[in-house]
Amino acid sequence: MKNMNKRIAYLAPELPSLSATFVTNEIWALEDMGEEIHPYSIHRPQHKAHGQKAADLAARTSILYEHDMKSNLRALKWTARHHKRSFAKATLQLTFDVIKIGLFRTKAIKLVYQFLHGAWLAKDMRRKNIEHLHIHFAHVPTQIGMYASSLSGIPFTFMAHANDIFERPLLIKEKIKRSHKTISISNFNVNVMANYGGNTSKIEIVRCGVESNSSFERPETLPMSKPVVIGTLGRLVEKKGIDTLIDAAAILAESKLDFKIEVAGDGPLLDALNAQVIAADLSDVITFLGSMPHTAALDWMKTLDAFVLAGKKDSNGDMDGIPVVLMEAMNFGIPVISTQLSGIPELVIHKQTGRLCPPEDADSLAAAIQDLFRVPEETIWYAEVAKERIVHEFDQELNAKRLLHIFNQAA
Repeated sequence: MKNMNKRIAYLAPELPSLSATFVTNEIWALEDMGEEIHPYSIHRPQHKAHGQKAADLAARTSILYEHDMKSNLRALKWTARHHKRSFAKATLQLTFDVIKIGLFRTKAIKLVYQFLHGAWLAKDMRRKNIEHLHIHFAHVPTQIGMYASSLSGIPFTFMAHANDIFERPLLIKEKIKRSHKTISISNFNVNVMANYGGNTSKIEIVRCGVESNSSFERPETLPMSKPVVIGTLGRLVEKKGIDTLIDAAAILAESKLDFKIEVAGDGPLLDALNAQVIAADLSDVITFLGSMPHTAALDWMKTLDAFVLAGKKDSNGDMDGIPVVLMEAMNFGIPVISTQLSGIPELVIHKQTGRLCPPEDADSLAAAIQDLFRVPEETIWYAEVAKERIVHEFDQELNAKRLLHIFNQAA
């Protein structure tokens, strides 16, 4: 697949971040394969990933927005003097982009600011003899990275995830055109980018994966505690649909199912969701566990009888892509229920690897939870097929190899 190890720059909004462990896991997977990774972050993470390995990554990560504008301007001046063709190409791109957006619009002014940070990144990548730049998220990181690529002559790829194209698709057509390849986590996202005029022939599907193993121990009966424990995990924000899960719990409370729901995570809707639980008289059924480190969350997940992610589109149009937390549950053999939203049906295939229901439909969600425990033999089969789906399509090492193949094609 490759003749020699590459020096690859990685750029993300916050690195290493607790909310984007898939980026750090991807970096480590590539390093385990012998690649030399140079990490860059737009901001210093507000919520850092836990553990010594993450701390070591943080120590060697350059934070772009902590470099002052004088440093950026010096880097741009250096490029203009020593690499005139690259400077001319990048400034022409910026001029085109600013005119397209609107000369005096805030987004255009921000783009100039991002271009200047791209100048520092370009010079630093030249200094380190970087051979390829890979970018996570299609909004600000790619706006900085595509200019850094033009200023340095180093090819770039970028990966589109969710709100970066659902809510902030600025210049997506141009980003795809300028990239060596654009990476999408789902076919759903490919269609979104096509609707903005993106050239789909330049888009490749690479999943955000999890570390899997091929073994699956088929239980004789569905492992169930009494009561059954249903879990959900995520930031307590509108798009996670936890309010719908609470409404479904109110319906389940009228059934014969003996259950409890544990909600792991924290966020701005905690008080509102707590109030909803109290109003529905569900305080004995629903428990909020708060935020927890990733390793602790994985250990907690193994104790569950089922995992539910009731995602929906929020009032700003944001929604999940393919949540890694669903992959993690499926990887552990935990039966999953989610919604027919975005790229989720590419992971959770209805009545094959789990169950799906319409977003914001508490009745359907309650029925799906009841069905999960009504026919345990069928549910065990779903879990086994789900595990195979993870191993053959969403495995971390497999998708790191797919990425590396794309990187090695870049001149």
